[in-house]
Formats: sequence, C-alpha cells, structure tokens
Amino acid sequence: MKDEVMLAKWLNNELDEKELKAFMASPEFDTYNKIKEYSAQLTVPEADMDTLYAGIEYRKNKVVKVRTLNPWFTRIAAMLVLFLGASFFLYTTHTTTQIADAGQRTAFLLPDNSAVSLNAGSEADYKTWNWKNNRKLQLDGEAYFRVAKGQTFDVVTPMGKVTVVGTQFNVKARGSRFDVTCFEGKVRVTSSDNQTILLLPGESIAFENGKKIEVPMDKRLQPGWLSNQADFYKESLSNVINEIERQYNVDITINTAIPTERFTGTIPTNDINTALELIEAPYHLKSKKAGNKITLSTE
Repeated sequence: MKDEVMLAKWLNNELDEKELKAFMASPEFDTYNKIKEYSAQLTVPEADMDTLYAGIEYRKNKVVKVRTLNPWFTRIAAMLVLFLGASFFLYTTHTTTQIADAGQRTAFLLPDNSAVSLNAGSEADYKTWNWKNNRKLQLDGEAYFRVAKGQTFDVVTPMGKVTVVGTQFNVKARGSRFDVTCFEGKVRVTSSDNQTILLLPGESIAFENGKKIEVPMDKRLQPGWLSNQADFYKESLSNVINEIERQYNVDITINTAIPTERFTGTIPTNDINTALELIEAPYHLKSKKAGNKITLSTE
C-alpha cells in the first residue's frame, strides 16, 4: 500500500525532496518512469463540441435498449487487455544478451547495423526497443566495434564509458584493467573517476585500478586478437595467465609466488605451446599439462 501511495504522489508531483530521492532509488523506478514517458506520448484528438452536444441531445430523447453482456465476454476482454499490457511491458524491458564462452568468439549486429565482435570470455547486453533514443551497450570483457556511419552509442563497463560516432575501436574491460584503442574516427573515453580522454586513430589509453597508463601508438587497422594475437602492454602476469585460460578454455595453476614484473608483448591465441613458452622464458617458469589442466612452477 505504501508503494501505491508513493507512486500516486509521484504521478501528481506531490513528493517532497526526501521522498522523491527515496522513490528514484527504488528498483521499480526505471519501469515506472518508462511507462510515464510512454503515456506522455499518447494524444487524443480534439473534440468537436457542437457535434458532441448534438449527440447528447439526440440520446436524451432516444429510447435506449439495455442488453446484458455475457459475463464471459467481459472476462475475456479483461484477459486480453492484461495480456497485451504484459506483452508490451516484456517487449520494452527485454534485454538482448550476446555471450562468447571461453575458447569461443561471436559476432552480431546492433539495431543500427553497427557490427560487434566479442572476444572469448565476454558478454554484451543491450535493449533493441527504442534503440534510436537509447543507444547503450553494457560490456563485460573485450569487443571490437565497427560503428555504422552517422550512428552513435555508448559502451558502458564497470571501469568506464566509451562514446562513439561512426568509428572503429576496441574495448577491453578485464578485472581492474580498462583498455581502449581507436582505429578509425574518434572516441571519447570516460573513466570511472570521470577522467575524459579523446582518442584519434592509432591512439590508445589504459586504466588500472583508476590509474591512467599511457600506451604507445598502434598503426594497425584492427585489434590483434582478430588475427589470433593477444596484445599486452605493462600488464600483470595474472592478467596474461587469465587471458590464456579464456582463449584456450584451460585451467592454469601457478605453484610459486607470482612475479611482479609487468609483461609487454604478444602471445598467439591458436598455439598454446608457443603461448606458454612466451611467459615461461622471461619469468623462469616451466609448465606441465594434463588434459585441460596446466601447472606452472619455477625451473
């Protein structure tokens, strides 16, 4: 009952500042707000008052025959209204989810025909309804975007947001690391602590635990992972090992203290033996494989 009273007061603009703040923080607020916005778009035609009054006078002098409706008719009508309302609500709040499992990749088109490629171990969520006015995609993992000319949307991650207009770019949000590279056009990157950077073609930026990392120019036309090459710049060995696990769908255990030296380089995502050798040599490790289990230890 309290929720119904709050909803009624909100619709009548009768909430005080404290009540409004609490109501907007409720999990149901987004749904109420969408219904209110949609309802505000509905219009009714202007009435012809002369015709209306003439009709009233006519009906006053007319003998009306009352016909009792079958109770089943009213029940069916009520059920139909309820069904249509529920269908509309589900359609407008439905979220489309695209997933690339470990060892897999996937590609899909957004409603404006922008193309998205998801790297292994990544997930993207977006809503197709009203996309024209709500171009937003939630990303957990890594994806490469080829945005349709003249189109714009936001890529939102836990560590920052990327705003784009007709461009090609790569976003990687893994753990506490957030990397963005622009390959065409311009992208605006906003970190979780509201640092904003504008990237031009070939430029990259990275954040780790909120700290900005300057990344060298990249003159390639697309990210390396599309050609089975995973690139790293001043990344922890843990991040590198986690990426190998995602790309090859394996479990890696390291039986020693993890070295603190940062890794910069490229590892293949289609040759696990070479990938392991490239981290074994600089960190003086050796690997032992048993099925999809890999153990790393000191030499």
